[in-house]
Amino acid sequence: MVIEVLLKDKKIIKAQSAAEISIPNQDFHVMQFLGYTNSDLQWLENNFSLDFTIMKHFDDIEISSHFLEDDSQASFHFSIPYYNEEKKLVEQPMFIIISKTGLFLFSSTALDSFLNEGYLNKHIIFKTLSDMKSIFKSQVAVLADYFADLTENSTRKIKTLANTILIEKEYTSKEMDVISSLKFNNILIKEALIETTRVFNLYMKSNWEHKLGLKESMKAELNDLNVISDYIQFNFDRLDDLKENVSGKIELEQSHFFKLLTVVTVCISLPTLIAGIYGMNFEQMPGLKMPYGYPAVLIAMIISAVLPFIYFKKKKWL
Repeated sequence: MVIEVLLKDKKIIKAQSAAEISIPNQDFHVMQFLGYTNSDLQWLENNFSLDFTIMKHFDDIEISSHFLEDDSQASFHFSIPYYNEEKKLVEQPMFIIISKTGLFLFSSTALDSFLNEGYLNKHIIFKTLSDMKSIFKSQVAVLADYFADLTENSTRKIKTLANTILIEKEYTSKEMDVISSLKFNNILIKEALIETTRVFNLYMKSNWEHKLGLKESMKAELNDLNVISDYIQFNFDRLDDLKENVSGKIELEQSHFFKLLTVVTVCISLPTLIAGIYGMNFEQMPGLKMPYGYPAVLIAMIISAVLPFIYFKKKKWL
């Protein structure tokens, strides 16, 4: 667990627990908790009178992301999709609490590590901002940019898959599994985006919006999220097209195989019938009386096998 505190003099201090933090006169802009504990929340509640209702039993809420406010604070809960160490897209909660004292951020170390890979200049940005309002504004912008990056990453994977299927014409049942995986990822991103948009809209109608005055900035971010939502829907459409394309090609291959099996069966059945009729005539033993009986039967068997093959070839079954 790590606690990072951005002081008003632009310095950043780090601690392993809340008990290690000593800030005179509450002289800070941001306090970020990575992997927080109940004792940390209790320390914050005692020292800054914060309400952590939004962080308790959040899994019980049907809609993951949420927004709560009162006169002393505004609380945000976001469900953030990210790729874990196994490169699998999963969700982690992120909480933001704005109070008169400062801005408080809560997330897991795994989520923060992933975000830091794409936003290495986070601390530099924080240091250049002069107040809590600007920092909160930057956090909102980072969220919108993050969804854009996630969608772009998903789009890139879908393009690569489309090139494999449509251009290189390489496809197996494995591609169907890849399509299903990408579709599931797209669902997670879409759901998280809808919930984030809902939280932003709730904030726009809140009393804290009048205090902070970020309506225009929030509108711009909401417009960006709407554009991203269109791209996500486009990815759904492309995945559906690819799935139909692969399914159609697999069905054609299966149909071709069964046609070939039918041709082989017919080509074999007629010679077998001739051989059976001729060879099983034990009463007169025609093969012994006719000097060219067996060669004639062999030729008849070959012709009976070739004629169906030629017929099916003209029918373009082969």
